[in-house]
Amino acid sequence: MPRYHFDVRYDAQEWSADVDGLELRDIDEARGQAFGLTRGLAKDHIVCCREIAVRVRDDQPQPVVTLRLSMSVEDRA
Repeated sequence: MPRYHFDVRYDAQEWSADVDGLELRDIDEARGQAFGLTRGLAKDHIVCCREIAVRVRDDQPQPVVTLRLSMSVEDRA
C-alpha cells in the first residue's frame, strides 16, 4: 500500500511536515483522510486562523491534492 503524508499550514505560516504518514489503499482514501483532518483542525483553529490548508503527498515531492478551508469577514461599510 502507498504511504501518504498530510502536511498542515495555518494562514501564511510554514508547512508542518508529516514525516510518518499513513499507509492507505489509494488517493481516494487519502483524500477522505484529508477532509477528516481538515474538519478536525477547523474545530480547534478556525477562531484564530483565517485559512487552514492540508496537502497530501505520496512518494513524490509535489502534493497529489491540497485542501484549503478559509474564512473571510465582510463588514458593512
